[in-house]
Amino acid sequence: MKKYYQAALLVTALVSLVSLLFYRHEYNKLRYVLEVFNYFGKPNQRSAETNCTDNVSIFSKFSVRLEEPTSSWQRLENDLYVYSAYNIRDKEIQAVGLASLNVIKDVQCAVLFENTVPILGSFSSIPIDNGTNVDKNFDHRGYHFYCAYTRNEIPVGVMFLTEFDSNQFEYDATPILPLKTQPQSLDYTNAAICIIPPTIRSMQLSQMISFINFHDLIGVDNFIVYDFGIPNDFNSRFRELSRSQSPYWKFTYTVLPWNFPFLGLDSSIIRDLIQADCLYRTYNKVMYVVAISWEEYIVLKYHHTLTDLMKDYKKSRLKAERYKLSSSTFCTQQTDSPAVKNVSYTIFKKFTYYPNVPDNQPIYIYNTHEVLSRKNIFTRDIGKDLATVNHYTYCRGNQFYTETGVEDKSIARFVEDIQSSQMFRTFAKENKLLLNAR
Repeated sequence: MKKYYQAALLVTALVSLVSLLFYRHEYNKLRYVLEVFNYFGKPNQRSAETNCTDNVSIFSKFSVRLEEPTSSWQRLENDLYVYSAYNIRDKEIQAVGLASLNVIKDVQCAVLFENTVPILGSFSSIPIDNGTNVDKNFDHRGYHFYCAYTRNEIPVGVMFLTEFDSNQFEYDATPILPLKTQPQSLDYTNAAICIIPPTIRSMQLSQMISFINFHDLIGVDNFIVYDFGIPNDFNSRFRELSRSQSPYWKFTYTVLPWNFPFLGLDSSIIRDLIQADCLYRTYNKVMYVVAISWEEYIVLKYHHTLTDLMKDYKKSRLKAERYKLSSSTFCTQQTDSPAVKNVSYTIFKKFTYYPNVPDNQPIYIYNTHEVLSRKNIFTRDIGKDLATVNHYTYCRGNQFYTETGVEDKSIARFVEDIQSSQMFRTFAKENKLLLNAR
């Protein structure tokens, strides 16, 4: 019997030794592959940097503080409103405002420094216009307000008004706008989207999830939301996601109040105002910015990320201060396409756009630092074969019913990436993705 026991132990020892050698060989092979991933990166991986060999997520978020300065629409006088103020140039303050033509000619400005009374500055203004408001007769329009000063100090606040008396400052009810002095160096090659309120206010959470999920997938690092009345629970959920140390996504989510003082004002003016604030707010913090609404999606036809597209333009010596994107309108009342199944996002159900449905507001990708540093802005068109903007909206009037649409399934190339994304799975588990959401 002892011989049998000894033989069995010997066989067990040999099997264990062979298994150990085989395991060690496979372990070394796997470790080598993981080390290669650590050094070169995984294909198309953008969301996080992960040290695979140590199983530790090296995850960092940009500390760009895009919520500064605190902004809201303030009524200064009749037909004179101001939203935000910045200090990006030496001895000049920039602000985003709204005024009537009758009031703008009488505006003055005063600059505040530490421990001093306000000092009268030199006021000037330029209408905010991206080419959509030309020859339109508006009672009110957006303006860049400028206030120049001579003191060799950093200002802390600015006032805009039509009458100024420094002796009455203590009793003056004119609001003081806090200033944000922007950094002087650009260290990032990231992208941001400033989100314009939708044309239809009753927006569902599933639409917000779709927008953030899709644009996070194409490399947008920062979302700046101009809040028209989004439920707190919605914003809180995305803030929670952005602050989590998840290795699957990396973005900031900033919410700014948008208590716009007028109803029924032309939508192009609102877009221009938000675009102006977006450029100042992201100056020397984000390299590429674009202002679009929750209903609009940037669809890349070839590239995986937005910054990859911009880098290729730069490498090809096709650099510009801003890049114009073509847009197409996809009417949401069209019948769902059967081409894509097991998907809950509207963007993967509507593949027909209608060329004659008006959508005349230009959409630009801005090189922030270049745009605000130059007086003459060079614009380059991005070819439709590289990128477009899909606008999903309910089409009013008879255009939808009388026109033959054009099919475009370009966005469907992202279906599998969306469905396999951790963000999609996270919300799907929470039953937040409504299968019949519109």
